[in-house]
Amino acid sequence: MKNNCTVIIPSISLNKEVKTCIDSCLNQKDIKITIYLVTDNIVKKKYLPNKVKYLSFGNINMSEKRNRAVKLCKDKYIAFIDSDAAATNDWVKNGINILKKNKNIAIVTGPDLPFPDQKGWSKIIGLAHKSFLLSGSKVFRKNISKKIFCSQASSCNMILFKKYFLKVNGMNDKIYIGEDIDLCDKIIKIKKIVYSPIVKIFHRNRDFIPFIFQRYAYGTSVEHVFSRGVFINNIQYFIPFFIFIYFIIFPYMYFFNVFFDIYALSIISFNILVFFETFKLSKNPIEIIKLNIIIYLSIFSFGFGSLMKFLGFAKNIKKKYIYRSKLK
Repeated sequence: MKNNCTVIIPSISLNKEVKTCIDSCLNQKDIKITIYLVTDNIVKKKYLPNKVKYLSFGNINMSEKRNRAVKLCKDKYIAFIDSDAAATNDWVKNGINILKKNKNIAIVTGPDLPFPDQKGWSKIIGLAHKSFLLSGSKVFRKNISKKIFCSQASSCNMILFKKYFLKVNGMNDKIYIGEDIDLCDKIIKIKKIVYSPIVKIFHRNRDFIPFIFQRYAYGTSVEHVFSRGVFINNIQYFIPFFIFIYFIIFPYMYFFNVFFDIYALSIISFNILVFFETFKLSKNPIEIIKLNIIIYLSIFSFGFGSLMKFLGFAKNIKKKYIYRSKLK
């Protein structure tokens, strides 16, 4: 007997990436799939497969899109995936099997790997995500790692019990970025989250400029991350801000002779750490240079976003976050 699962895909509109995502979800093995596509913009139903249920509530947060779709779905299991991702054909089956074997688990997640066909800066960004300097303690999600219990899962790759999602009142629809962090912080108070390497998806990396905008937008989420008092699990989201401020202050330390040498040594040590981390990712000299650029810019843009949020200057976050190269 096949299990039933509702897959929810939030999106701005319909483009070729979204169609790829939908196709991958329709091709799931041994699972009866229902898909909810929830968009900002109106999409003509003739462009969608018959098995896709289409919803549009206008310009609302991704968290609210998921909440509304979950309330409409009838299945015991639900799955979240991003519109620029594609699932392997046993993604849902493997996730549900794990949920069925352990009643203490509410959410199953797995690796979200770069598409193999990506080139240029998108390929470099995919490599950079495999470093803890970019992905922090969640770096295991960017690699094929062993099965572990974890404290957080990304909403680009979640398979879970609908009842536990509803029990914690779903996602905070006031949060635009970090809604998955908020959900997981609530879930782990009642049940467990597990990462499994067989619950795998592919996630398309952005190009250079859209990636920098994305990191800036991520940086503005620190207010929501720490507003709930969950500190240990989320400390990594503050680190780019401290590094950013540390580098800004460095030139001024020249006037404090006592501290300048220590400060300079710490900056040099950080630079060496970045170099060796990028060398682990690639032995190609050009790629190493590009990886260094991406890692530094990702940290600084994240930290700058946090600073702008604290100063009250972070505006039009959604516009910055969704900025992408145009797709047909």
